[in-house]
Amino acid sequence: PKSTIVITSRPSAGVQQHTQPDCHINITGFSEEHVEQYVQRYFSIMGKPDQAEVLLTALKENQLAMDLIHVPIFLLYVCILWDETELGTIGLTGTMTGLYSNLLTDLVRKYCKREGVDMSTDGLPADVADALLQLGKLALETLMRNDTLLDLAQLERENVDWELLLKLGLVSLEFSASKLHPRKQLNFSHKTMQEFLAGRYVAHAAANQDIVELLQLTSITKALELGNLLQFTCGCDSRAAQAMMQAFS
Repeated sequence: PKSTIVITSRPSAGVQQHTQPDCHINITGFSEEHVEQYVQRYFSIMGKPDQAEVLLTALKENQLAMDLIHVPIFLLYVCILWDETELGTIGLTGTMTGLYSNLLTDLVRKYCKREGVDMSTDGLPADVADALLQLGKLALETLMRNDTLLDLAQLERENVDWELLLKLGLVSLEFSASKLHPRKQLNFSHKTMQEFLAGRYVAHAAANQDIVELLQLTSITKALELGNLLQFTCGCDSRAAQAMMQAFS
């Protein structure tokens, strides 16, 4: 009776619908003031203080980016992307898929530079491309069961190069909460990154699989629950978008 129970979950888990807690606490991320301070400090350290105001102005005109940068890790990615492209004209696209694709490409580029791997202009290195598709498949599987954690033992059984994924910065390594049987797990940097990677995989798989069957789209309600995933899938491949439209027509 004197126990205190703390339940942590992502907003999409629906905990508030099944419990009646005494108190709700939300992690809101960076405020607009925090964002401004971070951007100004970042470009001051990089020796380009004038670029801070240019980026902040561009962000205010891009609602997709504004929704994203309240998460600190993605604000860092956006700063890096802006810093390394021509005044950010490549980085801040008008679509969610375009923004995430640019972030992913930049992470891969940084990995290749660090590891001394050649990255052609035609696409991603073969081993990176394969690892990302494997991660996308696992991202989809965990998403379909409303989870974000990947069991490291499963990745090793499926010969997934999880160390490469860690070096890319797409996932982080952590231990399960169990003290008796702790397990190593990989967690996505953000749920939207999980949805993006899953969408890339679905767009790739759409050439040989039925999307409706793959995603178990049995109702409009199910489609709405997977809204971000479907948006990323359509953004990654026009054929997948056509297949999606036909399924709902």
